[in-house]
Amino acid sequence: MNTRQWELYNLLKKRALEDITKWVSKQEIVNALPDWYEIKEGETRTCRDIEFDVKDINMDDTIQKTIVSSQKGYKIGTPEEVHDFIYSKIFDGKERLRYAYKLRHKAELNHQYRIKFGQHERDIIESYIEK
Repeated sequence: MNTRQWELYNLLKKRALEDITKWVSKQEIVNALPDWYEIKEGETRTCRDIEFDVKDINMDDTIQKTIVSSQKGYKIGTPEEVHDFIYSKIFDGKERLRYAYKLRHKAELNHQYRIKFGQHERDIIESYIEK
């Protein structure tokens, strides 16, 4: 982990010790750590940096706590919150996997014949735009 990630983790840990129910918004993170994060108008890089840092902190074996995120912000999770967070990540993964399989299936059908049900349908599947 880099210094910025340690600072972010220490901020979240400090806030969790003050109030375990309090979420820390991205704006609060930027205000508390101005040397590491700054938000410029129309720029989303800081938001991505915070998201990537939280992911890296969660992936690091040194840190034993789990940082959960939601639309409310970030916090070190309680057992229930961590369970819900993990479940949501698994669900997101299943949705992404289902989407990828659907796209792959459509691509595999390229140039195959199919039964036409209407006069405006094609009898050969065209999965790609070809020259």
